[in-house]
Amino acid sequence: YEEKHPIRGDDSFNTFEEIFALANERQVDMVLLAGDLFHENKPSRRAMQRAMEVMRDHCLGDREVKIEVVSNPADSLHDKYRTVNYEDPNYNVQLPVFSIHGNHDDPAGDGGLAALDLLSAANLVNYFGRVTDFTKILLSPILVQKGESKLALYGLGHIRDERLSRCFQKKEIRVARPAQYTADWFNLMVVHQNRQVRGTGAGFEKKGYIKESQLPSCMDVVVWGHEHECLIAGGMGAIPESTENNFSVVQPGSTVATSLVEGEAKPKHVALLQVRKEQWKVESIPLHTVRPFAIKDIRLEDFADEYDLQSEESLMSLLEEQVNALIDDLRAQNPTTAMTEAAEKRAKYPLVRLRVDYTGHQTCNPQRFGQRFVNKVANPSDLLLFQRKQKKKEVFDKPEKQGTTDEEEQEQGPDASSQIQELVCDFLQAQGGEKGLRLLAENELNTAVFVDYVGKDNKAAIKAAVDSSLLRTQEELNKNRSESLSSQERKDAEASIEAMLHERSKTPRRAPQTQPSVVNGRAAADGSSGNNGDSSGLGDDVAVGGLGVAMGDGNLDLFDEDEEGATEVRATPSSATNAAGRGRGRGASRGAAVSRPSAGRGRGRSVGGAGVRNA
Repeated sequence: YEEKHPIRGDDSFNTFEEIFALANERQVDMVLLAGDLFHENKPSRRAMQRAMEVMRDHCLGDREVKIEVVSNPADSLHDKYRTVNYEDPNYNVQLPVFSIHGNHDDPAGDGGLAALDLLSAANLVNYFGRVTDFTKILLSPILVQKGESKLALYGLGHIRDERLSRCFQKKEIRVARPAQYTADWFNLMVVHQNRQVRGTGAGFEKKGYIKESQLPSCMDVVVWGHEHECLIAGGMGAIPESTENNFSVVQPGSTVATSLVEGEAKPKHVALLQVRKEQWKVESIPLHTVRPFAIKDIRLEDFADEYDLQSEESLMSLLEEQVNALIDDLRAQNPTTAMTEAAEKRAKYPLVRLRVDYTGHQTCNPQRFGQRFVNKVANPSDLLLFQRKQKKKEVFDKPEKQGTTDEEEQEQGPDASSQIQELVCDFLQAQGGEKGLRLLAENELNTAVFVDYVGKDNKAAIKAAVDSSLLRTQEELNKNRSESLSSQERKDAEASIEAMLHERSKTPRRAPQTQPSVVNGRAAADGSSGNNGDSSGLGDDVAVGGLGVAMGDGNLDLFDEDEEGATEVRATPSSATNAAGRGRGRGASRGAAVSRPSAGRGRGRSVGGAGVRNA
């Protein structure tokens, strides 16, 4: 994240490396990333190179891998070789990394490849959780075993929230479970979705989100990516049980601040998750390479008696005092002497944001004001954020602020791209009737143009959307095709097609998911750190540290999930085979006995790359 920034350019890389150093220091069994390893869908060569260097430095070595995958990896992994990287006899992997994709680094463009596909081909990452058929989504676990502990690892890479929600409602998602000793497996799921409803400013529909109640109730712990706010700082005591389901949710957040909001100002941590049989606990480990960040809200009305707020110079003096006070507070909170040049620069140039309610008063030029702090903070150009109370008629359009994701700061309202999309949507809706879009659904066109073509530079996005719509329409026509249709049957067929087109066109429009200056708490090796999310802003990537797992038989049964939870319906076993001992290289010899703490349960997700270890 911000890899080209003159001051913050190395922040994400530094934290990303710290996470992997911690993983080896604690001798974890695996690192789990919850999406957005990179902040850009097409990360720069520099970001990709540095991400690969960090993983090569810390993931390759002579330390023995003590976990064993006993299911068929081909059911879950997506590369050509379909095997976990540490079982390849041509590589000496000491720290396996398992990752799903997020909304920033999802598959796109020619071939539908993601940046993770490159890391997987280089044998540095085990990429899982990708869905190719949205009409029949099968969550097939990677069964991991260590000693007596058994872990079923489920992954679901980012899918548009509206689409995924519909899949849950239509019961188009099935969950594979171990056929034997089902109750002995500890079920861990990794997702990358909105956790709360959000909007993007006036005039936009609220974005969809996934309810905890929609996820499979058979899970023990869910590691939730995409959200930036770190909710594991208190360790086990900070992880409440889900109020909507039977599992606990671990939300590691981003490893570096990718947006200047309150959620990002909280301390960043990585989680070490330890599992022994059905018991688990989380240890929260603070990250020390994160740049200090402070945020404050003030109302100009509160200072009207002390300052002449009609004078720009007097207003700037007031704001300067407030910013200097924030800087002094940060230095008081970090009194230790920096031991490295990078640490010294982080302490010298903190992140500061002053949000000013100027209702009833004038503002000043934020850029000119920032020049006063060029040598004091890392973000002089966006120190100030002026905002005012919304009028009552605008209240219903203002987005709800229930957490921090990688979306742009909500207080600032829609940007130019969002405004253009809104104008196009309004124009199409105003046409209506025969002049409106009928063959192309508006929401599909929005996604193809603004999300894929503009946001992800996918040159073939519009053509792909048109071809897909054309194919579905042709299939609908062929389904009703008959040489001997009566007049009434023909009318019924035409009505069916009209209903299908109408249903597609009335789907709520969604705001573009492009260009957030924020990284979804993904560990970005891109310029951010942590989960090596985007190789740019480390954030949501979860490093579940210290997860010990022992897996048994690899045979799987399927059961369907209803909307509220799991309703098991035993079905045909999946293609997974009992692969215990099938691994190549050192895979077959793993399975050392594990001693795990039997104390409390907890979930820990380490944004940016925590490790999982058997205690």
